[in-house]
Amino acid sequence: MSLFRLNLFFLNVYYVLPELNPGEIIQSFIAGIRFDILIFGFFFIPVYLLLLIQAAFEKWPRSLYFVYKTYFGLIWILICALNYVDFFFFVHHGKRMRFAEYDGWNFETLIEQAKALQIHQVIVFTIVTVVLLVLGHMLIKALNFGDWKDEYSPHPARRGEVALRILLPLVLIFLAARGTVTPHHLNLEHSEVSNSKALNEMALNPIWCFDK
Repeated sequence: MSLFRLNLFFLNVYYVLPELNPGEIIQSFIAGIRFDILIFGFFFIPVYLLLLIQAAFEKWPRSLYFVYKTYFGLIWILICALNYVDFFFFVHHGKRMRFAEYDGWNFETLIEQAKALQIHQVIVFTIVTVVLLVLGHMLIKALNFGDWKDEYSPHPARRGEVALRILLPLVLIFLAARGTVTPHHLNLEHSEVSNSKALNEMALNPIWCFDK
């Protein structure tokens, strides 16, 4: 998702900035990574819960490995699709799409927005999207879950093993889904790193903006 953001920057935001401020640009990308991690935190919640159920019942059918890969594959398709649609809207309006814009969106809107752009912008971002889509699915396909029996032992758990295997992943997922360790979860104001609206909006994530 950061690579999508990087291409958005070089294909559009770079040209509309009144002046280049490297510090603010870096802050925007850092804020963007936080929003990206937040998205993956939410996506990992059902995986974590299902793994707990499997561990409790000691049921590890190999068909579930296919389910996990399918789940991650569909999520990556969704991420790529929303980033692609959002790119054309962003170039025209200087901000990310919100739910209201998706609600009135159709394929003809995408065609009209694409026609209004320079041809190199459309070609480059389309190629980047296809490449990232393919690479993402190659990584997902290459996931190796190993043998569940390797995770079990006839010996009692070592001290701290329960915390390491159950509590630590829960804490990491919780922090990722909140996007911060502060009392207030990640919100719109965390993207406001500059006086430039384009930089602030670039820090946001199209998935995060979908229900806003």
